[in-house]
Amino acid sequence: MDFIKVKDLEVYANHGLFEEEKKLGQKFLISAEIGLNFRDCAISHDLDKSIDYGKLSHELKEVFTEKTEDLIETLVYKLVKHIFDNYEIAKTVEVEIKKPWAPINLPLDTASVRLFKKKRHFYIGMGTNMGNREEYLEKALEEMEKAGLKILDKSSVIETKAWGVEDQADFLNRVVKVESFEDPIDVLHILQKIEIDLDRVRIKKWGPRTIDLDVLFVDREIIYTDELIVPHPFIEEREFVLESLNELIPTYYHPILNKKISKLYEEVKK
Repeated sequence: MDFIKVKDLEVYANHGLFEEEKKLGQKFLISAEIGLNFRDCAISHDLDKSIDYGKLSHELKEVFTEKTEDLIETLVYKLVKHIFDNYEIAKTVEVEIKKPWAPINLPLDTASVRLFKKKRHFYIGMGTNMGNREEYLEKALEEMEKAGLKILDKSSVIETKAWGVEDQADFLNRVVKVESFEDPIDVLHILQKIEIDLDRVRIKKWGPRTIDLDVLFVDREIIYTDELIVPHPFIEEREFVLESLNELIPTYYHPILNKKISKLYEEVKK
């Protein structure tokens, strides 16, 4: 991967928790490192195929100074988001903000906050069997986009019998591929909030629901935490999930089972 870096851009602004910081202002140093591929730019001599670090520096200053914030954690997130939102070519972004004049009454060089994010592809399973099912699917997609999850691809909507607890109404299901710089656990929290906003109530495991949003795969990562398990458990047993995945990514290898989606789909239909 190639990198473009802006180091210690000096900006004077009125950020901080204390009223004196907001009133008097202070110096901040901003550094940004962006991972991308600038081969095409290097060969074609076309700067539009890379990132103009001069233009980027002015943008960072503008975003940094447009609104007073209490925390530099807020500011570093805003800068990372701005870069990803405005430069499709960016694959990774690391931003550091230093406060050389941090009011801590101790000798130090600088206090700083640093944030690193990278783009990932997420495969999200969607299901609904309550109310206006089509509307819930569409509304969930709209809310994902609003939350910054970029929809890249969508499978067809299929109607299937309930899985796990069969004595309930049929489901509409689909799988969507999204891109995000948010960490997997944060994507999970975004999806859980969307479920709540769309009237999801968890009463019975695998019971009826207005909307169900599951993280199925995250690139080829394996994640096992108390909150999130990826690949999602039971994928290989759920024909409705594999049917949609097979439409989108038939040659994708399950990173634990080491089998193609097309093979898993073939096996579950027997």
